[in-house]
Amino acid sequence: MTGSAVQRLRLLALMVALSAAAGAGYALAERSSGTGWVVEAASGATIGTVISSFIVGIGLFGEGRLLGRSRRLPFVVAVLLRTLVYGVAIMAALVVVPWLYFGVPLLPLRPGIAGDLAFSFAVTFVGVSLLSIAQLIGPGVLANLLTGRYYRPREEQRIVLFLDLVGSTTIAERIGNVRFHALLSETFTLLSKVVMDQGGEVHRYVGDALIATWPLGTPARNARPLLCLLACRDALDAAGPGLLRRHGHQPAFRAGLHAGPVVAGEIGGFKREIALLGDTMNTAARIEEACRTAGHPLLVSGTLAGRAEIPAGLRLTSIGPALLRGKSAGLELFALERAEAGSDERGGTPVGGTR
Repeated sequence: MTGSAVQRLRLLALMVALSAAAGAGYALAERSSGTGWVVEAASGATIGTVISSFIVGIGLFGEGRLLGRSRRLPFVVAVLLRTLVYGVAIMAALVVVPWLYFGVPLLPLRPGIAGDLAFSFAVTFVGVSLLSIAQLIGPGVLANLLTGRYYRPREEQRIVLFLDLVGSTTIAERIGNVRFHALLSETFTLLSKVVMDQGGEVHRYVGDALIATWPLGTPARNARPLLCLLACRDALDAAGPGLLRRHGHQPAFRAGLHAGPVVAGEIGGFKREIALLGDTMNTAARIEEACRTAGHPLLVSGTLAGRAEIPAGLRLTSIGPALLRGKSAGLELFALERAEAGSDERGGTPVGGTR
């Protein structure tokens, strides 16, 4: 199962649990004296589970199919449209579940359904709004903001990716800014899914650059960013003809990978975000810049290379120490590429200090 699927399933489970709890609470608050509280709570929880499973499931896994086009609409319009569409699921649950539990006739205008509809729509609107916000800023960022994980700055060990599209200024001048924005949006949507599939988290988009991170862990887990870069290249190669046809250009990218400590914490007043600061972030950006002069589109720092297991089929080739902009000491860099048949892939072994 891919990393993006795991994240979506976790978000689905959380939303379903919250909806079930809300449904049970509402059912108990509206309970009539002639029914048991356990059955009422179970009925409310079932309604919440059915509604949220359908709504959140479609929102998370139905992209590009049933409701994928609504993402291109303004935020408020998309939320309202989805809420109306989901009304069908709400009405079905409110009619069928009471029939199953209490034998209530299958009538859409039964007594008390107006209040049930109002509550269900209110909860749905909140849930869909949270889901849309999660898709806007990332589920991890939303969870961290809600839980206050980074209310106070904390230092963490992370792998940092800086990925930059090649020739953006020239492309924008040739195809126009509006068309370039559409190209950028579709490209980053594609690449961000690859990042998530490889267990990473997109930190932010800065102009024509994508910044992503992974927790620094075991050598096997530290190999995921390496696999991610080749998977991103494959994804762009596969999507290239379509991007060229729709937007007039087939994009390529440069990327730099580094690992080390970063400070993560909330910043801002009315508009808050989680910022990542530190030398590791700066160095990763400088490594991406070095791709231009080194003649290699994918570069990995020796720091990360020494702590990552190199998957079979990939090869890291040292290009020697490089004096990065703003640095006083050189940093060994490795070019990442696919290994040719019969070459030394160094698959399954750490690179650092062994070359």
